[in-house]
Amino acid sequence: MTENKRICVAKITTAHGIKGLVKLHVYAEDLNLIKGALFTSETGDETLKITPKNATARHWLAAVDGITERNGAEALRGTSLYIEQTALPEIGDNEFYYADLIGLPAIDEDGMTIGEIIAVENFGASDLLDIKPKGQPSFYLPVCEETLMTINKDNVIIRIPEGLLD
Repeated sequence: MTENKRICVAKITTAHGIKGLVKLHVYAEDLNLIKGALFTSETGDETLKITPKNATARHWLAAVDGITERNGAEALRGTSLYIEQTALPEIGDNEFYYADLIGLPAIDEDGMTIGEIIAVENFGASDLLDIKPKGQPSFYLPVCEETLMTINKDNVIIRIPEGLLD
């Protein structure tokens, strides 16, 4: 899980004020992990230097180098910000980044492949694995002790709550 890849760590949600500041929704739990990082766009061809001005919970008010007025900030709305995984701190043997789960098969306790993890989402209540079974619509599985059994580099063993797939 140490393969070098880019990880989405924040998204510019809107402009703030008239001096080009932006509001960011930050996905990292520890904002210090990404302070001072050099961000890239989704394609990796654009680099953005972002300076936090005010941070609360998972939201930042920030300045983007080269953006000095609202129109420039508005043009960045919806931009996802990525950093190289190598810029993040090393993690322990039993730890993982959510980005490492994307593309892994989700296998139930009986060894049956349920589907592929296509995303990790959070709509406010908790983190959710977006699992796509072959030939069926995807479904969300909460990330918690009751549903995640084992995570390794080859797959994720899950426990599906009774009735979830009915």
